[in-house]
Amino acid sequence: MTEYLSKEAFQEASDFMLGSARELERSIYNYRFRDKNREDIFAALKRYQNPDGGFGYGIGPDLRAPTSTPIATTHGFQKIEEFAGYEIDRELVENGLKYFEDTFNSDLNRWFAVTKEVNDYPHPPWWHYDEEKGGTVIDESWGNPTAEIIGYLKKYEDPLNDLDADRLVEEAISRLKEKRDYGSEHEIYCYLRLYQTLPQEKANEIRTQIASAAKSLVRDDPAEWSDYVPTPLDFVKSPEGDQFGISQDLLSANLDFLVETLEKQGVIQPNWEWGQYEDAWEGAKQEWTGILTLETLTLLKRFNRIRI
Repeated sequence: MTEYLSKEAFQEASDFMLGSARELERSIYNYRFRDKNREDIFAALKRYQNPDGGFGYGIGPDLRAPTSTPIATTHGFQKIEEFAGYEIDRELVENGLKYFEDTFNSDLNRWFAVTKEVNDYPHPPWWHYDEEKGGTVIDESWGNPTAEIIGYLKKYEDPLNDLDADRLVEEAISRLKEKRDYGSEHEIYCYLRLYQTLPQEKANEIRTQIASAAKSLVRDDPAEWSDYVPTPLDFVKSPEGDQFGISQDLLSANLDFLVETLEKQGVIQPNWEWGQYEDAWEGAKQEWTGILTLETLTLLKRFNRIRI
């Protein structure tokens, strides 16, 4: 039987969003669920952008450094992409694109996720910058965040001067087509964001590969969904979107799982821990709870699973 979020559970989640979430997530919640103005979202987002055009200041709560990093800047562009339409977009976009141009590694045709300055601030082990290797463990996958960044460059390429977006798109497509296994779900999420920003003709060139990755990566046992694993709704964000071969039954089960989790807990908490910097982690955990609760409420609204 299809599960729907109760009025009481929705109210509990709403109270958390309005009382305990960050300004950015609260402004997005207000827009999506309370018919408030989108301009507040961009005002909040701009506070995470540095003079160099990149984003920092913990926009992704696992990275507490105020300095800009490519991975944090993708967090900013994810919001820009979703809520584009106001004049402030152009300033945010053009400054962000300039940062991407300035941080591109032309020798390796890629961006590295973070800079060594992240080590000076609280962070989890997977974001530790290894100076001997010149990056983090995340950088072992070329496409994270490079494939996602290329998508933004292609979509907003008018101001670009130094980078050939079309050439980079072709390289990203070629690399994905050459893959025989999909070891990093986060790299595939970056390719999924590239897919979503490309013109349809180009997007179609990698649809089969993304569907193959989804089939390989998605866990179909609800007993595993409380753990840090790829779920069906990590690939399908709306009923109108491409389902990449994921069945309606599996999507419905995943939505039921989210409803049941909110009914029991009132919020969605991160299912990972840093294991270090415990005081800072508590703050990051609270911020992630706002992000994850908002994402869950948004999915349930899109799939008509909230009845209030």
